[in-house]
Amino acid sequence: MSGDIGYSAGDVCGSSLAASWLLLISIAPALAGVVVWRPDEKDVCPRGCAFDKRTEKMTHQKTSKKTELLAPVGSLESFFAALENGADAMYCGLKEFSARAKAKNFTLYEVEKMTTHAHQQRRQLYIALNTLIKEKELSQLVGILADLTGIGIDGLIIQDLGVWRLAKKYFPQLPLHASTQLAVHNAAGVKMLEQMGFTRAVLARELSLAEIAAIRQQSTIELEHFVHGALCFSVSGQCLFSSAVSGMSGNRGRCAQPCRRKYLNQEQPGYHFSTSDFSALSSVPQLLKAGVMSLKIEGRMKSADYVARVVAAYRLVLDAPESGRKQAMAEAEEQLALSFGRQATKGFLTGSIPAGIADSSKQGTLGKHLGQVTSLRGGMIGFETSDRLHVGDRIRVQPQNDQAGTGFTVRELWIEQKKLKAVKAGDFVRVRIPDKGGFFQQGDKVFKVGGKAAFTLSLETCRATLEQVVVPEKSPAQKESLGQARTQALASLLPAGATQAASVQTLTVRGRGSQDFLVLDESSVVSLELPLTPEILVSLKKVDLRRVDWQGRIIWEIPPMLFGGEWDEYRRAVGMLAGQGFCKFRLNNLGHFPLFAGLSGLAMLGGFRCYTLNSQAALAWQELGLAELTADLEDDRKNLQELFRRAESLPPLATTTYSPLPVMLSRIPVRGVRPGSVLRAEGGEGYRVFQNHGLTEVLAEQDFSLLGHLAELKRMGCARIIVDLSHCGAMSARGKQVLAACGADQALTETTSFNYQRGLT
Repeated sequence: MSGDIGYSAGDVCGSSLAASWLLLISIAPALAGVVVWRPDEKDVCPRGCAFDKRTEKMTHQKTSKKTELLAPVGSLESFFAALENGADAMYCGLKEFSARAKAKNFTLYEVEKMTTHAHQQRRQLYIALNTLIKEKELSQLVGILADLTGIGIDGLIIQDLGVWRLAKKYFPQLPLHASTQLAVHNAAGVKMLEQMGFTRAVLARELSLAEIAAIRQQSTIELEHFVHGALCFSVSGQCLFSSAVSGMSGNRGRCAQPCRRKYLNQEQPGYHFSTSDFSALSSVPQLLKAGVMSLKIEGRMKSADYVARVVAAYRLVLDAPESGRKQAMAEAEEQLALSFGRQATKGFLTGSIPAGIADSSKQGTLGKHLGQVTSLRGGMIGFETSDRLHVGDRIRVQPQNDQAGTGFTVRELWIEQKKLKAVKAGDFVRVRIPDKGGFFQQGDKVFKVGGKAAFTLSLETCRATLEQVVVPEKSPAQKESLGQARTQALASLLPAGATQAASVQTLTVRGRGSQDFLVLDESSVVSLELPLTPEILVSLKKVDLRRVDWQGRIIWEIPPMLFGGEWDEYRRAVGMLAGQGFCKFRLNNLGHFPLFAGLSGLAMLGGFRCYTLNSQAALAWQELGLAELTADLEDDRKNLQELFRRAESLPPLATTTYSPLPVMLSRIPVRGVRPGSVLRAEGGEGYRVFQNHGLTEVLAEQDFSLLGHLAELKRMGCARIIVDLSHCGAMSARGKQVLAACGADQALTETTSFNYQRGLT
């Protein structure tokens, strides 16, 4: 297969760790007692989950399902636009628990009608319930799962493992799709999804065609991949940027898009985190050969006109015979040109990172730039247009700051005193402002964001059409079965117990290297956590590993993203460490579990990226094999209290009380910015950019700290705390200052409590 698509299975984007691991293997004999682990033909994890040995000789395993064109539906008009233009399936969100909370979204009544109408036309409808759920929202969630089961939707797209646990146990009729928010990006992660009963994996958008093909070779689950629409700078599900800025979490569907704003790099402004739009139209044949069966269009926040054009374009290419594909591609490109997105990129599909995926010199605003407002009079804006403009086109006026622009449909065009239907490039035109238009100023930029309408049905017509749909009656047996499932699921939710204060708080310190082993001599420190990197493993030869007590007190943290061949390298590293006597590891992704297949006597602990905002998620992670969990960094005081009130029935929950604040994790390099440099927003807040091992990490300038709140956490029942000093080192002056403040429960200046006090929305 790799020959068909022009890449080898070993191709990866970014820098490889291979050289570093080779160095590690070369010094392995110096690590006395190391056992080099080698996988058997078939491994079995401690839970009994089968995991096949990875091999490039495996043949391509096709799923039986035909290719699917999947369209976004954020409004009723978009639903009918998708149907009219040839979508095989649509996905939408409810009013609750949608990762696009700002879209119009739908009621359960509307979803039932839409599902029936889609089925009558032999199409499918999926519901995106892909946000993190707070503890007090679980009972509402159960009701929604029961209703969706009764409706008979064709798939439920989820991120929170609490949703997975409840759906799998009480509503098994719901086909489960793993959202891209789960950041599944390698074959090991997809295999875990198979074991967990998911029917489909929505792959991370950071993969190359070769990496997708390698995943297909090792799995049989349905694979879905985005082909068109907006790209996030961060890996989906790994972004806390909006939450850090405003408390509005992208993981809860309320992203405020701070990545689209302007940041100063040494006083030079740039849009360093604003990505181009994804367009994989020309790569559709290669994606199908790589094993993707569902081609997903992004855009639940976009218009019905956008949905109509983009769906029609991809339908043209999918339906074209081999002999007519070139012509179909040309016609489809013309359609897409009228959807007026940002600059286009193929993303990571080619196996290399295109220079234009994030161009700091371009604002990254949607639309085609027409000009700049130079006149404001008579209820009209005036500007010299760089392109043709028609009555009926949609434009957006963008202020010079980073605030949201105002969009509207052009109803009147004037040149001097003459009213026209259209104007040409180079004309000075005045456009009538809507009565409820925004506040405009000279210097504002004008963008064309929509051309002649591709979808003309009004909302009223769409509603009337939907009202005519007759939903089949459920039988008494079906109603009874659903009622029982709902009752059982509600009864399974953990009741809130009395608050029980912790007797003591044990401290884990996260360090940056082997030099931090000395912190274990501190009486207050129980464990030292270290990032598992080849550099740190090489430095172990300088450490006296005869200190057996150290080995049981070291926790090795697995990096959250392991692309391509990196997973195999970490598999070997975990085996070597286990052979050396190390027994504790911190996991941050579903793809980490198979790293431990065939190894016994190890404790797998959950990092904060194993999101745990509710008790059902905590139970899910425990059932997968985690012996300890870490509270979500973006959680707030009230929700933490609810979790600790159920602590008696849950695995131990550690709370991070000091840490650098990671706002984004990306495979996109920030070009023109020196590692460690601060990019500063107009409001003054700063963000440091680091690039290591092919990944970009963006950290808030102010560290996260709950020091000063330790007594309160102890009263809640928090018995385990983590102090992360990986950015400065536990034995550095700053590290010692933080540990002293921790011992005294003393607040530190120039830090942030994140959402702990202000709340998470």
